[in-house]
Amino acid sequence: MAETNPDYKMIVLTRRLKTPGVLETMSEQVPEVKEAFAEIHTKLIQRIEKLGEGDWQIVSHSHNVYNGILVVSYLISN
Repeated sequence: MAETNPDYKMIVLTRRLKTPGVLETMSEQVPEVKEAFAEIHTKLIQRIEKLGEGDWQIVSHSHNVYNGILVVSYLISN
């Protein structure tokens, strides 16, 4: 029985948040952030599909807002 080691890749996607300035509370950010995550999710699916063969799965992710830009990084493997 041959063992195969999984392949790993990183995908980093960004989206500028439309709300100008720093928002004081998370409740003010919710609609904008939900929309941004939905757009990033769509881009992620497109990127994974472009990788071609293999059953790519999300292993881990991280997100942060930096200077009004939502940055989401994904670790994927197949």
